[in-house]
Amino acid sequence: MSFEKNILGNKKIIDMLQKSYNAGKLSHAYLFEGPDHIGKKTFALEFCKLVLGDSINDIEKNPDLIILRPDADKKQIIIEQIRELEKKLSLYPYSSKHKLAIIEKADMMTKAAANAILKTLEEPNKTTILILLTSNSGNLLDTIKSRCQIMKFLPVEKRILEDFLSITIKDKLQRDKIMEMSGCKPGKIVELVRDSDKVKEISIAINIFSDILHKNNSEKLDYVETIAKKEPNEIVGLLNHYSFYFRKKMLEEIQGKGEVDKNKVLKIKDNIDLLNSVKGNILTKNINIKLALENLFLQI
Repeated sequence: MSFEKNILGNKKIIDMLQKSYNAGKLSHAYLFEGPDHIGKKTFALEFCKLVLGDSINDIEKNPDLIILRPDADKKQIIIEQIRELEKKLSLYPYSSKHKLAIIEKADMMTKAAANAILKTLEEPNKTTILILLTSNSGNLLDTIKSRCQIMKFLPVEKRILEDFLSITIKDKLQRDKIMEMSGCKPGKIVELVRDSDKVKEISIAINIFSDILHKNNSEKLDYVETIAKKEPNEIVGLLNHYSFYFRKKMLEEIQGKGEVDKNKVLKIKDNIDLLNSVKGNILTKNINIKLALENLFLQI
């Protein structure tokens, strides 16, 4: 059984894990490391399908698979979550030889949670396989990393992404728009392909943002009043769209005809950094989101 058909790129990792699976020599723990939207979670889910022998589309419903994410309120993975995970992993597999757990954003474990998962890694259950996902392995304990088989996910060749899109999307303009919006990140490409309305949603958000940038401060703050009422994840999504807007502007400036306006490019870069900073604070800290957005819009 092969698991590569739904994965873009990273052929070396596919071959390595497929060989280990075929030989019956899977590791008790893997660390999937790479940038956001590079395809780590998609890869992990497809690998779980292989190990669990599950051919259904929604592998996340398999009783032998546990997916752990940062606590929505604390924005971290806390020790209580790890203890609950350990309880579930201690149970015998329901329909497979293994129980698997995917820990998303593993670098966001608290110190207590990290020490707790370390104990699980040091004394692995024979039926258990842990898959840790991270875009920032520098925040993980070295002792955790040393007990995992590390898989480094690299950017996928543009040619591979274009070939995938040419098969799934017939309209060239739509393909070009998806490539542009995704930043050539396979996870984002798959998301946009699966949800055609998402492309329209992003386009509308960017057009509104472009218009707001030319308004006075009072109108900007009125706009903030509107978006600050959204859920934090929705706001982070909007900030990602705004970053895309500025990245496109930067490329246009750099690749345009004539001499590059360095001051303009630096200003665009500062705006991207500001957006990333606010996004990071929303994801990891208990901040006043409305105040953070007001400061952001008054500076960009």
